[in-house]
Amino acid sequence: MSTRIVILLTFLTIAGILSGLAYRTHARQVELEVRALAEAEYQNSEVGTVEQEARRLLAAAAAAASAAHDRDPGGCGPAFVELARSAGFFAGLTAFDRTGAPLCTGPATWLKQVDAALLRRALAAQGFVVGEHTVADTISKKVLPFAAPFYDHEHRATGVVVTMVELDRLARRLARNWRLEDSIITVADRSANILVRLPNSGSWVGRRLPDGLVSVLHESHPGTLKLAVDAGDRIEAVGYVPTEIPPVDLFVSVGFETTSVTGDLKRSLRRSVMPVTLVLLAAGLLLVLLPQRNLD
Repeated sequence: MSTRIVILLTFLTIAGILSGLAYRTHARQVELEVRALAEAEYQNSEVGTVEQEARRLLAAAAAAASAAHDRDPGGCGPAFVELARSAGFFAGLTAFDRTGAPLCTGPATWLKQVDAALLRRALAAQGFVVGEHTVADTISKKVLPFAAPFYDHEHRATGVVVTMVELDRLARRLARNWRLEDSIITVADRSANILVRLPNSGSWVGRRLPDGLVSVLHESHPGTLKLAVDAGDRIEAVGYVPTEIPPVDLFVSVGFETTSVTGDLKRSLRRSVMPVTLVLLAAGLLLVLLPQRNLD
């Protein structure tokens, strides 16, 4: 066997090993992306349940505010107290007029201001809207507000009703439905502010989504992508549901960290390809150095 053949066999062996490793790594990543998308759609439905609860609460509050408006604009207080007690998951319930002045509240009287942008959006939308990450200074809590307009008897918008969910409470609720503990769940608002991230949600709230997720924030359909993790040889296989899919204006993603193709190849080169290569090179060296018999 000549040296050239030994070298050729060495390269063919390495190429076969590398191709097999790359294929297995790619197949694992595809499998994780499929799992991530299915889990993202499930978690999105859980977030949607919270949104529907807020929607029902504000619809009832708007009806109470409208009924009281012509008689006594502040007369919706008793109804708000009952509504707030029946929806204990939410923090605060207040009706504001078109200028942002509070009219009536539930039992938690700290909600006395409404963000001007949220007020404008709710009046312009003529329906339920989801706000953005904010901090309720009165209670020193990070919250997500919801708002909806209420109308007079001529169906003119005369103000908005507002409630909020504390983000640490939202994180605890989603954690109860965290089915895959090796996954990373992220919920963000329409401006890419992180609302919930499991695990370790508290340290992530208020940060901006990674650029890779920002790029798909407002897409029209769910999908998958790969994100680089730091500067190492790991990636995150992500499934996401963008803000255009109900619940509108909320983004949900689920990711699984895994080794990149490059990282897998590097690790396998150290672990398996190098020994094979050394053996073949040693065999080639022996063929060169050992005396050959002359065949007459």
